[in-house]
Amino acid sequence: MKFPAVNPDLTKVATLLGVTLLLGFGSVTLAQESTGAHEYRADGETTIETVNGLRVITLRDNVFVRQNDIELAGDQAILEYNLDNQLQTVRLTGSPASFQQLPDGESAPLTGSSETINYYAGSESVVEFIGSASFNQPGTTLQCAQIRHVIESGATSGQACSGSLSQQTN
Repeated sequence: MKFPAVNPDLTKVATLLGVTLLLGFGSVTLAQESTGAHEYRADGETTIETVNGLRVITLRDNVFVRQNDIELAGDQAILEYNLDNQLQTVRLTGSPASFQQLPDGESAPLTGSSETINYYAGSESVVEFIGSASFNQPGTTLQCAQIRHVIESGATSGQACSGSLSQQTN
């Protein structure tokens, strides 16, 4: 039994190949973006501008910002991105502004609040709480005028503080 010869339509083959390549590159781009994934939202006005080589996004009214396991909420946020669209800093104000780092395991989240929160993203991420600052991590509660917490190392320092220590369960 003989089968008829099939001559493929080169236009259809080229289109199918192009779509397949685009979908493949799209999934690679998505995977790269999800590594440092972040999102933001606001109930009020959002402005985007370029200032001194940085992309600056200002969010107003009931704002929420998330980068990986860090969540920030407040009344207003100013996000700064470098030319490669990587988040550099978030300045958050509120009454109060709040911070939460979700735990990897079953431990309690790290939480904090203050009038102003500065979050510095990068290889050594830092969060600063300024004005009526409160910070809670398993075993430690701090109330200070100002608190600085290094996220990767867990080092915390404060000024004009009171606090409490409790037993930790490991």
